[in-house]
Amino acid sequence: MNLLKDPFISTNFGKASLKDILTSNEDYQLQYFFDETQLAMLQMLSSLSTVVLKPTISELNVYLANGLSPKQYDALLEKVDSQWYEGDRFMRSVFPSTAKIADGPITKLVSGIECGSSANALGLFSESSEISVCCPDCTHVLNYNLHMNIKGECFGPTGATGIRGGGSISTLISGKNLKSTLLLNTICVDYFKEQAQLDDDAENRVMWAFPPKSEIYSAPKIGLERGLFALAYHIDFPVNEISCKCDICGNNSEQSVTTFQRVKYSGAYGSTKKGRDNGAGWWLHPYTPRSVKEDGIYAVCARDQHWQSWQELTSYVVGKDADKTTVKPAFIINQFQNKLKVDSSLSLLVGGNIADQGSIAGRIYDLYSMPSSLTKNNTRISLVIDAGLTQKEKLSAAFNFLFSKNHVGYDSNFIKGIKNQAIQKFTSNAQQIIQQILLDVNRKEATQLRKEAIEALNKEAKSIFKSVQRKYQHDLPIFKALVKGEFVLYKSID
Repeated sequence: MNLLKDPFISTNFGKASLKDILTSNEDYQLQYFFDETQLAMLQMLSSLSTVVLKPTISELNVYLANGLSPKQYDALLEKVDSQWYEGDRFMRSVFPSTAKIADGPITKLVSGIECGSSANALGLFSESSEISVCCPDCTHVLNYNLHMNIKGECFGPTGATGIRGGGSISTLISGKNLKSTLLLNTICVDYFKEQAQLDDDAENRVMWAFPPKSEIYSAPKIGLERGLFALAYHIDFPVNEISCKCDICGNNSEQSVTTFQRVKYSGAYGSTKKGRDNGAGWWLHPYTPRSVKEDGIYAVCARDQHWQSWQELTSYVVGKDADKTTVKPAFIINQFQNKLKVDSSLSLLVGGNIADQGSIAGRIYDLYSMPSSLTKNNTRISLVIDAGLTQKEKLSAAFNFLFSKNHVGYDSNFIKGIKNQAIQKFTSNAQQIIQQILLDVNRKEATQLRKEAIEALNKEAKSIFKSVQRKYQHDLPIFKALVKGEFVLYKSID
């Protein structure tokens, strides 16, 4: 099976090939049980599309406008050294002869499930048995997910940090169908060359064909295709001649995979402290927003398990300057904003893991309606997000009266718990409110959009605050403190 030629992608029409999706008018939809796998598959397929098409800006605009024929796909594929995309080779470099090989169940490659027994071995699923076997076709997306999305700490001493860093947020453009989504996230080689500023002798050959040998992986030396599938592990998936129903895609298979083997690479990327300290530089990964600080560049990650993606949406679309930190949108967002000629309204997909040391404490997988011209309406998007952040601050200030010694004499952890639960509820509920308001970002004036955002978010904050007041109406010290805080919440935002 070859990933550039053969059907391995689980869709509503059965297994499909990359060629099928990119060259037909069928309304293909990915069919995987977990949103994490869906996100990884979108990333991987868009990267594979880049390998085959290698488009310039002008060429990609033509594909978006007119489509791509099977004949065109085949002609482009002839220029690719496709042997390295065979199923038993793709992203699999040979184990060093003296290496101690670690192994584990494929359960670990869906990062919401942890198999350890440590205190922080948390999971998003109640039973690890929910994923115990997969078909050989799904090993590729699990392998990609491990290298690009799963935090190395989840594997303890045998874990490795990949080129993006652990627990990175991904931002992708979501089109009207799967074909347009993959094309919109295909990287234009001329624009990437301009933005990434690689060395003239940058190596573009894939790492499983030519593994890196140095201890520090210098970002300017890593070409586009090499970086899109950069390895952090030597890895393999032993295949059993036993039939199964795949726990990842749901398809029946004559072969099955239950375990994987790995040995981490010894070198360091610029996503690690060792790499930064030795001047490796952060590779411009197309799907990753980045935070530029005085001591280096970092991938943007979710903050904690109560964090919601709307809080940083302005950064993902516009960029944001804060004290000693600048957040820059992912390259693929800049490409869409500045180079692609797309008139229809699109959506922004934000996804990733919320990591807690060696475990995954949560998942982000959100869609936002985006205007056809992001540049034109950047201000409107910022106004909506800023209204949410301001309202969150007001709600927090209203609860701060609980900490006054004149009003409450309770244990501080108990009081913190009251406030934290309320803030977490607001942050969570605001996610849906903001997503709904952004649907109108193209149709309404900025002042009207901001007014509606303030009204809706203020109403939600007041509702949460009142529910806490009712709960403690017979607890006089707490109730008095909350009454004092009301004026902050009810003060209008100018």
